[in-house]
Formats: sequence, C-alpha cells, structure tokens
Amino acid sequence: MGEHDRSRVVLIAIGVVVAVLVGVAVVIAIQPPAVLDPTTPEGTAQGYFQALHDGDDTLLTSYLTDDLKDRCDALAYLEDFGRYEQRETTGVSITSTEIEGDTARVEITITVTYGDGPFAAGSDTFDETLVIEHQGDRWLIAEPAWPWDRYSCEREG
Repeated sequence: MGEHDRSRVVLIAIGVVVAVLVGVAVVIAIQPPAVLDPTTPEGTAQGYFQALHDGDDTLLTSYLTDDLKDRCDALAYLEDFGRYEQRETTGVSITSTEIEGDTARVEITITVTYGDGPFAAGSDTFDETLVIEHQGDRWLIAEPAWPWDRYSCEREG
C-alpha cells in the first residue's frame, strides 16, 4: 500500500468518524425533554409550564392551590390581559429544588425570546422561584408564578 493509499484510508476513516459524531449529535438534539415525575415538585413545575406553553388554561390552573386560585384568578387575568405573548419562545430549566417539610422551592431559569427573524429577535433570561406545597397526593404551586408573579394577588388575613 502506497503513501497515497494510506492517506486516503485515513481521510475516509476520519470522515466516517465525523459523520457518526454528527449523527449522534443530531439524534441527541431532537430528543424531547424528559418527562419528570408528576408527583414531585419538579414535575409540577414542568406540568405548569407545559400547560402555559400549550395554552391549556384548565390544566394550568390544576397546578395551583385552591388558596392561590381564590386570590389570583388566573383565568380572569388571561381574559383581561390576553395570553402572555404566544409569539414568544419560552425555555425553562430547573436549576435546583429545596424541600422543607410540605413546602418546596424550585429555582428555575426562564429564557424568553422575542420577535421574528434573525434581526428582530431579542431575549431575556431571568431566575424565578416557585413556591410549591404538598397537598394530599400532589405538589401544587402556592404563590403566584411567572408570568402572573407580576400581577397583584391579595392574601387574606
């Protein structure tokens, strides 16, 4: 085997390795996010934000405590002010969870991308804390959660 043939074999081998790596990266990139256990605070957070994304108001409010629903009428808020910018792309990631008794604090990072097209787009990234309480066999959001955390809710008493 001559020098030219060895170089060609090496280049073909490198090409095959690169093609396999690209294929693996594509498969990983198109995988849907893991579905978290819905009986955990993290699963509640995921379900809430999925319902928000899907525009499923009934499912969304099922993730809220009765007290929060009484204080903050999320459905009335949606009717009054409209759904939070459906044109926006929102990404949410859970960064940590701290559970103390029947209360969990789920730290999340939210990234909202605005606009359409490569030059019109802008984005904001910010951290939020979801306060989630264990009630019965479920964990439910007990304090206003994004985007309603900017909306005034009255606590009685």
